[in-house]
Amino acid sequence: MDITANYTLSKCLDDASDYYEQPQNPFNLGSERALCAFDQRNRFVLSGLFELGVEDQGQAKSVLARTFSNIELAPIVTVGSSRPLDPITGFDVNFSHAFPNSTRPLGSPRNSLRTGMQLSVDVRILKYFKIGEHGKLDLVAEGFNLLNHPNIVLRQNEFGSNLQAMSGFNRPISATHCKAGSILS
Repeated sequence: MDITANYTLSKCLDDASDYYEQPQNPFNLGSERALCAFDQRNRFVLSGLFELGVEDQGQAKSVLARTFSNIELAPIVTVGSSRPLDPITGFDVNFSHAFPNSTRPLGSPRNSLRTGMQLSVDVRILKYFKIGEHGKLDLVAEGFNLLNHPNIVLRQNEFGSNLQAMSGFNRPISATHCKAGSILS
């Protein structure tokens, strides 16, 4: 049996996380300094590897012992805090002519929206069969996000042309590891 736990406390600051983040004022990059798009303040991961099986008491292995021996169970639980997301207008409010167009509403700080908590419980079950003296055959089954928690990666972050939040503003529009349609329905 092996168990591993890891906790990370971090903070990531920058003035642009990727190509799609253009500065509001190219002559004042200091005003762009904020949490980067990849910032995740807290992250906890717990994983384990467990050898399951039935101990054989006799000389000849029973059918029950052969069926339920050589099984490994490997769960992984990951919990992380939300990530920053930039509100944008969808058009060039400040007439900077930057491409791509990623202007924020006036007065909105960079990366001021949040995606929401990230949670995933994954598991792998492996049954192996010995073949000959040195061979082994593995049968593997894996399950991801068993709790079906919607890990949001993108929200409706665009304002309308009148600089008012659009209908559905801040509504989740993209998530990882969830059943198809469960977040968008």
